[in-house]
Amino acid sequence: MAAPLVKLNQPNTEVDQQLQRVETLHQQLKAEHARAQELLARLKGEEYQASRTAPAKPQDWVKGNRQLDMKLDHYRERAKRLEKRAGGKSSMDIGIPELKAEEREIRDLEARVSGLEGRVRGFEGLPPDKEMALMEVEKMRKELEALARRRDMFEGLVEGDK
Repeated sequence: MAAPLVKLNQPNTEVDQQLQRVETLHQQLKAEHARAQELLARLKGEEYQASRTAPAKPQDWVKGNRQLDMKLDHYRERAKRLEKRAGGKSSMDIGIPELKAEEREIRDLEARVSGLEGRVRGFEGLPPDKEMALMEVEKMRKELEALARRRDMFEGLVEGDK
């Protein structure tokens, strides 16, 4: 009599185990559903919404691309003109001797600019108006002559004492 009871009880135990597994899975699915709902609520929040300026951005990008294309065309034209001016040589045709010659020319120009800057520094402090500047120069010349006379007179006194 025990054997038939065991046979009847075994399917009942299996059903109970399956029911426990299904309940565990159901609880896990409910927890996952709650997390998914929470994530969905966060994604619908203000933080993840498109900005109000978003529709205008692609238009700005297209406009920027057009401007860059125009600049690119402009620079290509300038490069072609410079190549023509250089006698048809492209930048790939320029070698070390040409670069050294260019460097010498640049150094000569720098030296010339330095000399001119020195000359210009001599005019610092003068008024921008030509006539006023001439008057200032004449005033300084008279002052220089007066100082030279005083120096000569002083030297004459010193030599006379000897």
